[in-house]
Amino acid sequence: MDRVGRALMIGMGEVGRRLADALTVAGWDVLPVTRQQGWDTALDESDTAPRLVAVREEDLQAVLDRIPETLRPRLLLVQNGFLEAVHGSLGPVSRGLIYFTSKSGFFRVLCASLFHGALAAPIAAALETGGIRARPIEDGEEYLRAMIVKGIWNAVVGLPLAVHDVDLSTYLDTFRDEFEALIDESARAAGAEYGVSVSAAVVERKILETTADLGWVKGGRKSLAWRNGAIAQFGRRHGVPTPVTDRLLR
Repeated sequence: MDRVGRALMIGMGEVGRRLADALTVAGWDVLPVTRQQGWDTALDESDTAPRLVAVREEDLQAVLDRIPETLRPRLLLVQNGFLEAVHGSLGPVSRGLIYFTSKSGFFRVLCASLFHGALAAPIAAALETGGIRARPIEDGEEYLRAMIVKGIWNAVVGLPLAVHDVDLSTYLDTFRDEFEALIDESARAAGAEYGVSVSAAVVERKILETTADLGWVKGGRKSLAWRNGAIAQFGRRHGVPTPVTDRLLR
């Protein structure tokens, strides 16, 4: 197959590996960038290839600190959560909202992953060709709404399950009132932070539609500063009560 593009993949965990595989199937050359290799190329300003960043949220700041501002337009960040809550303004980077689940041998595309920014269209098109549903979002306000929906998705399919020590299916059956209240307060707090209106009903529908095959998933207490912790922060800043989020965090 003739190669049609080239990209650097910073981070080769579950997400980075799946993205790299799809780009390779689409005919792209993909250079892995790990802690031990690839950084000379990643920092080469003469290299115009996009740099997809697929590291854990806790490792993102180290990557941002390492890459000069002049290369920010060539970054596409695919981290979960509300990144601005921790990192502030990210500058002219592109963003990805990943809607697939990859855990060891299990891989499931839940719906189209969404991309925004200068790199969105070519990366989304390549991933679609490579077997991962994807589409670009051009409108900035539409992207902010989509980002909030995905941010709440991660805040629900995570901490509440760990706190109650249940899988997702049991949580939805047993704690439905909490589930709905958590979505409502999160949508209001994040909407106030980003200056857009997000319907709690739309968020709930998206979560239910995309988790039909994930009832077995257990939650975790990871990356709270970018997820539930960020929602609590937004609520305090804008005077939006977040009692469910606060209780779960405690």
